[in-house]
Amino acid sequence: MNNCPSCGHERSKTETRCPECGVFYPTIAELIAEEEAYEAAHSLRGRWQKILDAPDRKHALLAELKQWWAGLSIKGKFSLFVIFVFVFALIVTVL
Repeated sequence: MNNCPSCGHERSKTETRCPECGVFYPTIAELIAEEEAYEAAHSLRGRWQKILDAPDRKHALLAELKQWWAGLSIKGKFSLFVIFVFVFALIVTVL
């Protein structure tokens, strides 16, 4: 956070209290809880839990896959393509 949660005054990281309104900034426990909530929402376990809790799991899964695909680089997409082609070639030669 770069601003006071109460008045919006810009603050430095070393201050524990807002010089404008006098409100104390969040404690370490609150910051840790915010970080844990962020990690739960953006970790694999959190994403799976969001999909399982959704009323329409199919659309939730598709939305997560689209978001994941959009985050991949061109190199990552090409690597996945090569892996799928290799696995397909192995399966076809066995059959």
